[in-house]
Amino acid sequence: MKISFIGSGNVATQLALALQKIGGVKIHQIISRDKGHAKNLAMQVKADHNHELSRLKPNFDLLILAVNDDAIADILTQTPLPDNKIICHTAGSVASTVFKDMSRKYGVIYPLQTISKNKTTVWKSLPILITASDDSTEKRLTQLVKHLTRATHVITDEQRFALHVAAVFACNFSNAMMQISQKLCAENNIDFDLLKPLTQETFEKAERMGPRNAQTGPAKRGDQSVINKHLEFLKDHDLEKNLYRDLSAYIQQTYRS
Repeated sequence: MKISFIGSGNVATQLALALQKIGGVKIHQIISRDKGHAKNLAMQVKADHNHELSRLKPNFDLLILAVNDDAIADILTQTPLPDNKIICHTAGSVASTVFKDMSRKYGVIYPLQTISKNKTTVWKSLPILITASDDSTEKRLTQLVKHLTRATHVITDEQRFALHVAAVFACNFSNAMMQISQKLCAENNIDFDLLKPLTQETFEKAERMGPRNAQTGPAKRGDQSVINKHLEFLKDHDLEKNLYRDLSAYIQQTYRS
């Protein structure tokens, strides 16, 4: 199978590096507006490369658009695509049907993980979610990614979008909360590493007990006096104070129901 990529960022890099190791798979071409990134990834996977969308070679079997969600529609207006080849993207928030007027065979390969270009992705148990236009395309995409992971799931566009929202809460917002913790520690000359055992235990308990049963803290207990003291501590941090108030209200409302 000849696979071409549009994109050379985090997901494109890790996915191309993994797919090239599958027997019978050839990474055919890397297209990226960043010449340097395109060349670097192409060298790693022994593929052709170009920075112009118009130079996409049509003799691929599968084209993967591994770009920012907002870039997909723009790329499709600039790139002529053969309607008899499989075209897919890797985005969580974009429906597979974005391709329906351009190809008869299309889908989504969505790795449910935070992926970085410079950190090797461990694929063997990483969930990869497949959406496809038809049974034949679903089978081909599923067979391909099963070489990477045992956690392959077929879902609808609507399910993937809901999961993407859930992932933002679980991953991106959690990390933002840790940024606030790190900031408060730095401002008060406290080693942030002191919180690491706590954060590790928090996530382990959530996995073991379920998030609802694992919740602790003053908002869960209804300890308003502690909450008020914390809000006073944050009086010079308007954004963080508002977040603290809103999250405390959410927890209190959740455990009143």
